[in-house]
Amino acid sequence: MRRSHWWVLSLAGLLLAFALRVYRLGDQNVWWDEGFTVWLARQPFLEMTLGTARDTHPPLYYWLLWPWIRLVGDGEFAARYLSAMLGVLTVAVIGAAGRRLDGIPTGLLALWLMGLSRFHIWWSQEIRMYALATLGVALALETALRAQRAPDGWRNWILWALAATAVLFSVYLNLFALIPISLGFWLTIPRRLWPRWALAHGMVMIPFALWLAVALPRMATWSAAAQPPSFPQVLRLGLVLWTVGISTYPERWIGLALMLLAGMVVGLAFRFGGTWAELRHRLQHPAWLMLGGGLLFQLLMVWWITQPRSFLYTPRLEARYFIPSLPFFVLLLAWSVGGLFRKIHRRPLVIGLAVGFAFIAARTLPDYYMARHWEADPVLLPYLIHVYARPGDGVILVSGDRFPTFLYYYERGDPAGPRPPVYLVPRGASPVRADTVEAELRDIAARHPRLWLARVESHFQDPEGLVERWLEARFHRSLTFSFRHNALILFSVSPQTPAVPKENLSRLSWIHPLQDPQGILIGYDQIGRIFRPGESIRSGLYLRASPSISWTLRWVHESKEVIARQAISIPDGSGVFRYSAELPITPYTPSGSYTLEIERNGERVARIEGFQVEQTLSPPQPAEIPHRMSARLGDGIRFLGYRLRGTHEGNPPVAYPGSTILLDLYWEAEKPIERSYVVFTHLIGEAFNPATGNPVWAQDDQVPLEGAYPTTHWIPGRPLRDRYELSLPPSMPPGEYILEIGMYLLETGERLPVSGDGADPAARRILLSRIRVLPKR
Repeated sequence: MRRSHWWVLSLAGLLLAFALRVYRLGDQNVWWDEGFTVWLARQPFLEMTLGTARDTHPPLYYWLLWPWIRLVGDGEFAARYLSAMLGVLTVAVIGAAGRRLDGIPTGLLALWLMGLSRFHIWWSQEIRMYALATLGVALALETALRAQRAPDGWRNWILWALAATAVLFSVYLNLFALIPISLGFWLTIPRRLWPRWALAHGMVMIPFALWLAVALPRMATWSAAAQPPSFPQVLRLGLVLWTVGISTYPERWIGLALMLLAGMVVGLAFRFGGTWAELRHRLQHPAWLMLGGGLLFQLLMVWWITQPRSFLYTPRLEARYFIPSLPFFVLLLAWSVGGLFRKIHRRPLVIGLAVGFAFIAARTLPDYYMARHWEADPVLLPYLIHVYARPGDGVILVSGDRFPTFLYYYERGDPAGPRPPVYLVPRGASPVRADTVEAELRDIAARHPRLWLARVESHFQDPEGLVERWLEARFHRSLTFSFRHNALILFSVSPQTPAVPKENLSRLSWIHPLQDPQGILIGYDQIGRIFRPGESIRSGLYLRASPSISWTLRWVHESKEVIARQAISIPDGSGVFRYSAELPITPYTPSGSYTLEIERNGERVARIEGFQVEQTLSPPQPAEIPHRMSARLGDGIRFLGYRLRGTHEGNPPVAYPGSTILLDLYWEAEKPIERSYVVFTHLIGEAFNPATGNPVWAQDDQVPLEGAYPTTHWIPGRPLRDRYELSLPPSMPPGEYILEIGMYLLETGERLPVSGDGADPAARRILLSRIRVLPKR
């Protein structure tokens, strides 16, 4: 390969690696570990360093992040950009290491393999130290190969010592990656250079030992591993991560991983062919000693650290523990087949392997990027405190050790305004109890006339809601904001609904002014632009108190269809109030762009644009309903028909004990439904079921779409498909059974009246079909 071609292909690979690591970099909320990392990096340098000593990682990444976020900011994109750049640098170093290992083809193949690795892209987009850990291992391999080829100069030994120090100071698990590199390095250099080898290791181990002297007394001994994994489980997960880069359900991907590994085995077979003397010489190659030994040793160590023991941290098996071993795998894969490129008749194997890896990347990367999604609620919850904040406020955060994600957004929300102090409750590790809640809150309540209660994953630390009940018994509940299973509540000594302080209106950057000739509609806030099912579009409208004016909101789809209407209710009082205009996004909310239209006394006065809904379902077409019916439930719900799966042909359909029947129901609302109903699906027999004490032998009762699409959110005129699973017990006696459906109120159990096809008005049910259950085959 010409040198110019190598440079062009290397540059193209690096540019692609850069693009893949910065694409949608900021399109994901920080998660717990990222929030903790930024929270620690926001501390003074010495305090941060001592904080890492209590953590489960060394401080090098924090030392890099500390000045980084002060230079470029700590937003999602800015803070993650450091890891992305470390990831691109790793790709370049792996290419250089491959070239030193076995020439240009191996180096080029290693560069592209690492550049396209979904596993490496994943951890190059996290505000964590794993991209640095991978870079450290890659540098240690490259400098070891450099020194092994030119061992007489001190420069290469110093470079290796610096790289090895970076390895140890990035992730403690990297120690197990450094050991096979060091041993392989030692076995491939002349004996006369062993003193240099020892001196280089002294340069590495002395600072690391000093750090351990600081960190070990501060480290806690605890375990997160509920069920320790077996070595085959560790091996399977490692193989899937190195090849496919997916950690969930690795058994689904093991076949694809093994196909790629088969190419490596074939390449190794060619590498190790020849006489016994030649084979013995090849087994002493640094690729086998460093890379093969590194992979095996890393797998053993990942298995070992997840086994129960009585000292230090015992983690559960996680994908991130395999990232330091990725350079070993990539270089071994490139080395095993890269040499075959020199043989014309063997090049198809190399090309086939490259195409296979590119296929895996093309197959898995779109799903990875699609899963990256920035949600507005984690930002909006702490932001609302800044909207209403007054001097003297306090914030009680019931979140346990999940406080970093809340603080990440809270501390970025309004840096110039009054920032109420945050009190973490409970103060210890134990959940709140009835006999401790008074001691937790008494002093806090005495210091503040208004207290914000932020419940963020509070079921871990206050499952009974004791903090909220204690505050409600002593304060007035002034404001309540619900965010699915989280909530923000303002308790104050005054019963009035608080207005938004004037100074907050002019300071908060998320509040956009609106031109209203009457000066009533002041502005709006808009946090988030892309929304998916399960979320809600929430836009805050800032209005002056005007009880005599009628306000109406309309959510308008890009097709001009009005999806929802709301009437605004403004409390009595003076000042500016915030009204939350909300549109829940359901699985069947139409995808596309939305506009919020604001009407005053029937006249439109403002439009807010820029809301986008994605990844929702298209309504089913009538042609896809095999068994069409026309029935009604209550006042406004139509039943359109059903589909049966899991049964066998027959009249009636045939099923067997122990099997599962899948039932798709098709519904449509004729008008807005005011109550949330539960759908029941029952398989009724003539004999009583001893397990239930009634003739119901199989059932599946649920709010439609497993709770994701309650009837109160149904859009009139838009059909929906709703799936239920009826599991037939193995002991089910043969015979004919009746399949019935209907709806009822969960609070009372009262069924909705029915009429039309299959209706049984007396029992308030719709009969779909008979099912013949035959003896188990």
